[in-house]
Amino acid sequence: MKSRMLIFSAALCLSIFTMARPGMAQVEELKPQPPLVRQMLQEGWTQVADGVLQRTQEGGQTETFTYGEDGLRWTARRLEARLEFLQNEYDARPSEKLAQLIGDLKTQLIQLDQNLKNGTAQAEVASPDTLTDCIIQYGAHANTFPLTGSQAPGVGASADANYSSNCGQYGNTYAYAYARATAGTVTTTKIQEDPQYDWTVRNSAASATAPGDHDCYSEAYARAWSPVLNINYEVSPAPNYSCPNPPPPINAWIDGPSEVYFDDYYTQCSYLTWYGNATGGTPGYTFYWYINGAYYGSGSSLTQYYCQTNGRLDVRADVYDSAGQSTSAYFTTWLYYTSSCSSNCGCYPYAQSEPSGSTTQRAICPYYDQPMQ
Repeated sequence: MKSRMLIFSAALCLSIFTMARPGMAQVEELKPQPPLVRQMLQEGWTQVADGVLQRTQEGGQTETFTYGEDGLRWTARRLEARLEFLQNEYDARPSEKLAQLIGDLKTQLIQLDQNLKNGTAQAEVASPDTLTDCIIQYGAHANTFPLTGSQAPGVGASADANYSSNCGQYGNTYAYAYARATAGTVTTTKIQEDPQYDWTVRNSAASATAPGDHDCYSEAYARAWSPVLNINYEVSPAPNYSCPNPPPPINAWIDGPSEVYFDDYYTQCSYLTWYGNATGGTPGYTFYWYINGAYYGSGSSLTQYYCQTNGRLDVRADVYDSAGQSTSAYFTTWLYYTSSCSSNCGCYPYAQSEPSGSTTQRAICPYYDQPMQ
């Protein structure tokens, strides 16, 4: 998620923070929405509740921006629902990390409650001069997904958040990832969180993966907020329940000529072609060709030109599917050359004039020009 940037002027800051105080006389003079909110609505955000804007990205990732007292209460309810889920997980599978995660979310809830009780959500901003030309950047993103390729089956999650300010306005970031999957009778639960509080530059990141082929679940959550500025931004994708089995191994083989015969008259030279074939894996195959250990190119087939020769061609194709799995296929082609004449074999005579005025009988033969014998 690309970081949002806020460039605050004194007037904009006052409009954002006084909006949450219906009892203030200044509210009567303000427009229905602060400039920042009006801008976000134009960018495709939707107001889903008082103090709450949301937008859904591709893949089901939901962005949420909250402000004011109503936004704080909405955020608190979301945290309470997350805590209820995690408490149920802990009751089913107690762990120290899960207990710590529950404790950290409870701390966030306590802070939200204190902000509501002591009026932080309604407090006027500090002196406008302190926020003039203030640049604040914040962002977050989170993903949940089934594991693919060599990691599959299983599930994973990742999240990160960032906050920065160039004018001393403190902010917080929080990222958490949770993954659970079962293989046979063994359940693996992985949890990572990264809370970062009260600084002008904060970055949080978390990721978790769990192997398994059933009872799969992963979720992620990322949040960046500033109690001083009374804004909150969070991202939470839909949970992932899918843990598909890995694709079958690649089965690859080569079709081509196993024996090729050359002679002096009918088959002096020939084009030889080998064809690559593959099944399994993840369709979308790439073939890299080798003959007797030397690389000859890529493609679904390989063609080479040979003339009157004996030998063995060891052909190998290294095959890769679209998910990065690989295998190799092998094929052997034997070359045989049989000469049935003792002189001027396959040659066509002609007379060549010499500088002295004499004439020499010569012959055009396959691949060389020689005197007639």
